[in-house]
Amino acid sequence: MRVSWPFCAIILAMVLDAAAQQPTAAELFAMPDKGHCSACHQLPAGIAPASRADLGPPLSGARMRELGKPRMRALLDDPMTENPDTVMPPFGRHRILDAAEIDRLVEFLHALP
Repeated sequence: MRVSWPFCAIILAMVLDAAAQQPTAAELFAMPDKGHCSACHQLPAGIAPASRADLGPPLSGARMRELGKPRMRALLDDPMTENPDTVMPPFGRHRILDAAEIDRLVEFLHALP
């Protein structure tokens, strides 16, 4: 089957447009429809607007690196496997965040100062 150039150009434009519309990890962290992490967690000063959130622990870079990326990813996917009494939602299991969004958040949190 032969595919025409205009068809390929349209598909490429659609893919690039979709990629351009993806929120950054910092935006995901604060988006109410994506879990609203900032409602419960504080980030280091200067990373996000000041917050008085204290339901979850503050997220410092040292603590995030100590957790490690695999454990951090598992906690975002389903924190109830480690702590059945947590109030943190299972972002992956409930499809609040897709796998790529979880990966972006893990990289963002791991890189915190």
